[in-house]
Amino acid sequence: MKYYSRTIVNAAVITLIIICIASCQSKPISKNNISVSILPQKYLVEQLLGDSTPVNVMIPKGASPATYSPSPSQIKNLSQSLLYLKIGHIGFEQAWTKRIAEINPDLKIEDTSKGIALIRDEDHVHGDHIHKGGIDPHIWTSPKTMMIVLKNTEEALSKAFPHKKELIISNSKKLKRQISDLDNTFFQTCDSFKNSKFYIFHPAYTYLARDYGLEQISVEHKGKEPSAQWIKKLIDDGREQNIKAIFVQEEFDKRNAEVISSELNIPIIQVNPLSEDWFVEMNHLLSKLEKTLR
Repeated sequence: MKYYSRTIVNAAVITLIIICIASCQSKPISKNNISVSILPQKYLVEQLLGDSTPVNVMIPKGASPATYSPSPSQIKNLSQSLLYLKIGHIGFEQAWTKRIAEINPDLKIEDTSKGIALIRDEDHVHGDHIHKGGIDPHIWTSPKTMMIVLKNTEEALSKAFPHKKELIISNSKKLKRQISDLDNTFFQTCDSFKNSKFYIFHPAYTYLARDYGLEQISVEHKGKEPSAQWIKKLIDDGREQNIKAIFVQEEFDKRNAEVISSELNIPIIQVNPLSEDWFVEMNHLLSKLEKTLR
């Protein structure tokens, strides 16, 4: 499955952004912002630093991490940032990180996916060469992998704000205990319905499924809208495999899910992997998994 393709950016937009950056950098800038890719990262940063440090989120609520292109105002905020924390491998970052580095040469960019056992799609052999499978980027949707994201975030913030290092480390210890407890709760709860399968429109819970013994099956087919043939296969397989629920992210169209739900007589469960309140959303997700899969 191709998780995310490179975003195609209009040349006029690029020109406008570069002009904006040049204008911004003509004046002295006090760089005290932190930029992140997605809203769950904002949650981490604010838990570690408090809410006094502005956090510039590059992908706003409701936008796709695969295809979003930043506005000039977002790029301006990025130019005022001391640090940019990547989540790792989303399409937005693949398309924009190099350009961001070019127009902000003093910006420190850190990858918070370092040290995570990443999930790749299968390699594809084409004649005498191999195309490596794409990396699933959804590392923030499992408490187990989020603990590594937290560690990387703590280290990056401690370097950027050495005068706040003690506060950052103290807050990180508290948050790590909370996420560790959540990890244990997920493990114990999911063990009672281990190996259960569920449908999901966009495969956002690959790491969670791996870490807690579940199996997600994507309604999207190879990263694209499902064909009628693929939907029929999901319906036929769903009857055989006793699929009990179909999960849909709030930003996606529910029409295909409604067809499958109606045919299999299973509920559509709305989830929000990109929620800013990561901890609350993960607890809600666990409750929904337990209710529908047990």
